[in-house]
Amino acid sequence: MNRDRTSRRRFLLLSSSLLGTGLFGAAACGATSAAKTATTETARDAGTESSPKQAPRKTATESDASTTIDKVTYKVDTDDPVVFLTIDDGVTRDPDMADILEENDLKATLFLTDQYVRQDPDFFRGLRDRTGSRIENHTLDHPDLSTKSFDEQLRQIGETSDHYQQVFGHRPTLMRPPYGNFNDDTLRAAQESGVKHVVHWTAVIDQGAIQFAADDHLTSGDIVLMHFTEHFREDVERFVAEAQQSGLEPALLEGYLN
Repeated sequence: MNRDRTSRRRFLLLSSSLLGTGLFGAAACGATSAAKTATTETARDAGTESSPKQAPRKTATESDASTTIDKVTYKVDTDDPVVFLTIDDGVTRDPDMADILEENDLKATLFLTDQYVRQDPDFFRGLRDRTGSRIENHTLDHPDLSTKSFDEQLRQIGETSDHYQQVFGHRPTLMRPPYGNFNDDTLRAAQESGVKHVVHWTAVIDQGAIQFAADDHLTSGDIVLMHFTEHFREDVERFVAEAQQSGLEPALLEGYLN
């Protein structure tokens, strides 16, 4: 089974559990309902791994070391009528993806997993350059960081940033932990790697469907998560439609988190 959809499958199972326990609040990410989860699970058994869409889980650690990054960003605090598109992983790469973003006049924050970047760095460089998007950190190979030691988390985040600085000429300032899972060591490792903000999300678009963390529409400062999948066009178009319906302008996340 391909790892990317295995992770998305795992994410959706956790999502339905969180929905049932009422933990899916404003500080959490969007997710599918339990009924849709079951349907999606069956359809994706042959799939690929990506960031999950569950409410991110913060795991306590024995170490309570202080860190400059003392919180995770789920939503940008702004009165500007803006919304932010973020795209994760990079397992599916189609030349049309740059066209789709250009057609919709969109810049996105690309949280890329290094194992996919190494397969085709020119693809992501071209996507960035054509659309004005930014490349950020999504670890070396997409582990659950909350289960790893501090040293392993530092390797996952630091080596990814080192590589991106080398191949893209820019060191990531944002990082998204896979599966939305993190602990205190994650924040400390991110800070020691030069990351300024650990970023999650408030809404998810998948296969043209959108799920919200709260309310039933996008609001100013929302961070929307989608993935590099075969549904790229319909997901982008749904993002644009939701933004327009909510009276929001798409903006680049890095313009508000610096």
